[in-house]
Amino acid sequence: MMLHTELTCEPMAIASPRWLEFVTSRPSATIFQHPNWAQLLSDSYGYKSFALSLRNDANRLLAGIPVIEVEGLLGKRRLVSLPFTDYSEPLYADPIYKLPFIERLHALHLQHPARQLEIRAKLPPQEEVSFSSDYVLNRVPLSDGIDRVSHNICQMHRRNIRKAKRGGVTIESGHEEQHLRAFYALHLETRRRKGVPIQPWNFFRKIGELLLSSGLGFVLLAYHEDRCIAGAVFLHFNRTLTYKYGASTQSGLPLRPNNLIMWTAIEWGCRHGYHVLDMGRTQIDDAGLRRFKNGWGAEESELVYSSFGPCNPSSLMRQITPWSATAIRHSPRWVCQGLGQVLYRYAG
Repeated sequence: MMLHTELTCEPMAIASPRWLEFVTSRPSATIFQHPNWAQLLSDSYGYKSFALSLRNDANRLLAGIPVIEVEGLLGKRRLVSLPFTDYSEPLYADPIYKLPFIERLHALHLQHPARQLEIRAKLPPQEEVSFSSDYVLNRVPLSDGIDRVSHNICQMHRRNIRKAKRGGVTIESGHEEQHLRAFYALHLETRRRKGVPIQPWNFFRKIGELLLSSGLGFVLLAYHEDRCIAGAVFLHFNRTLTYKYGASTQSGLPLRPNNLIMWTAIEWGCRHGYHVLDMGRTQIDDAGLRRFKNGWGAEESELVYSSFGPCNPSSLMRQITPWSATAIRHSPRWVCQGLGQVLYRYAG
């Protein structure tokens, strides 16, 4: 295949029907390339979002990636694809456009006032690109059906699923605001217990408006004796089911509700023809969480981020969490909420 001589890389509106059409046509696309995810981040935190697109002189869309302009606490700007997102790979009409797109991304970055362009994916090696790898990605194959998936689950998880059922734990699925509010209460308790600021409620309200109400996700809530003891938010698009957020009460953990929630999601994914359950990124040194995810038959792979400009900038949230953790744990809920309201906009 011959490349057209006139290729340009330009921003396009994230809400453009052409971007949604392009994303929908790409087999590798996930919820993170869907325009509603970028719109959610933009609306929640006041970011500017757009898609960087590679086009020829016939205006055909050949490659692209959603990008958000993030402003740091000191006013420095970065372009990120995407903040608060585990990974976001460029999409291509054909692999032949990979290198031309990377070259033009670099040229665009040199002209932009942002000090960095971070792509949360591994780009082809180039002199101008630097790489960082602090995470692994855990994904459970679902294509072979529920029997095969069940066979690959470790004995501990199977035992805990049975324990939750015998203990009377039941699962409710929903996508209304009431389900998100029930989850948010659990999320606030969990974040406060861990000493971590929580996302503003407006963020989860937008999840409901832009994703759940559009058929792009649902909430699973675990109940015991009419008390909500655990919950999780799942997003889905293009045959990929994504586990995004989870929370639980301390007192409910002995009943193993999280195991039953995960199994319920796996059953849902298999029943609806999904190819994979994406369990999200995990820090390389978090052996316990990696073991939990891999116990579901997850395949683990290295997660590499690429950067034009300074690589792997220090995370504001990581800097603040150590000194704030004790204060959050021993303070009223509004402290956890207040810090999140103030800081999350700068933590992308």
